[in-house]
Amino acid sequence: MTGTAGTTLGDAPAVHRSRPPLRVLGTSVTQTEKLKRAAEQDLGLKLEFITRNGTEAQREGALSPGRFDVYDQWFHDIDLIWPTGSIRPIDVHRIDRWDEINALPKTGRLRPDLPRPVGGDPSKRLFVQLDGTLGDVPTERISMLPTVHNADSFVVTGTDPHQVTSWAALLDPDWRGRVVLQGDAAIGALDIALALMTRGELQQANIGDLTLGEIDALAKQLSDLVRGGHFDCVWADENEAVTAFGEDVPKIGSLWWTGFLQLRAAGIPATMVTPDEGYRGWLGGLALSSAMDERMLDASYAYLNWWLDGRPGAIMAKSGAYMANPQTVKRVLSEDEWNFWYEGLPAAADIRDADGAVIFRPGEKREGGGYETRMARVRVWDAVMNEHNYLVRQWQSALKPMTRAARAFAFEGNRA
Repeated sequence: MTGTAGTTLGDAPAVHRSRPPLRVLGTSVTQTEKLKRAAEQDLGLKLEFITRNGTEAQREGALSPGRFDVYDQWFHDIDLIWPTGSIRPIDVHRIDRWDEINALPKTGRLRPDLPRPVGGDPSKRLFVQLDGTLGDVPTERISMLPTVHNADSFVVTGTDPHQVTSWAALLDPDWRGRVVLQGDAAIGALDIALALMTRGELQQANIGDLTLGEIDALAKQLSDLVRGGHFDCVWADENEAVTAFGEDVPKIGSLWWTGFLQLRAAGIPATMVTPDEGYRGWLGGLALSSAMDERMLDASYAYLNWWLDGRPGAIMAKSGAYMANPQTVKRVLSEDEWNFWYEGLPAAADIRDADGAVIFRPGEKREGGGYETRMARVRVWDAVMNEHNYLVRQWQSALKPMTRAARAFAFEGNRA
């Protein structure tokens, strides 16, 4: 591979000797030892992964651009990060496989005949416009390089999964004391809103952008649930959720595919639900610090290009995530792996995670079907709403009685 960033794999060892480590700020979703070793091996770069939970990464990304070179997070974070000036535009001419990236991050949907989900639509914050704002009109500069994404729902352990088909189950009194909730308001609030909507207890026009009155209604319901002992765990880091679900008690609640597959690898019976109402979607990407040492710019572009080369996408596929240029990933995965993860076909052989643990047996299928089917059923993207700061305050206030949730779950630096 020769990157337009000016760094080839043959040159990489020299880059390694002459530059400090490339500092990448992100979360445990993409900052795994497997990915780090693969990148260092392929690029000859020394990497320093700065791994935080989602909220901590948001805060550090917005306020401390001098502490990282590459920001590895979610597109909805851009609404908090871009206004602070902590990241710089990416030149698409320096992205080797830019043309291979599919329509989802560029247009908000895989095909023109599909609806565009509400919420933090990545396409509406992808392109840097002439006036420096972000939008969906294509330009030659982008805010973030689209990479991994998924359609998320929630997990059930220790029960017949066919009995659970709706977001409303998160609020079922039968699960009182055994519900696990994601603490980031940009994500967890959508899980609760979807459940309340399905139960007819929250009325609104746009679930991805609640009004002040709708936020108050959601917070009141959440506060009542907390005081009633409905939740077992409110988590900031996915490892907290995995621990909670790993206890020998049937539970239900927020968990991402990375954590879900950790449960399966550990032999814990767990099912990811396919909700009748549709999924909550997310899309991740890589951004460049505005304060990085300019000596690191070529190395940073080399790292961005590496993410589209197939190998990292194959590693992430084994954690259940999709890549923005899937056809390149297809060349790296085995036929059985591609058919299982992307086509939604029954496993023809044991399906293993990136560490080699068996997570699905022959005949088992991924919930929800293939890539296009699952992503077409996304109802709302993770979102930083217009009233995000107010949502965060109300959300934190409602969760305050939770001893395991007595922490700052969201960044309020983007004050109006």
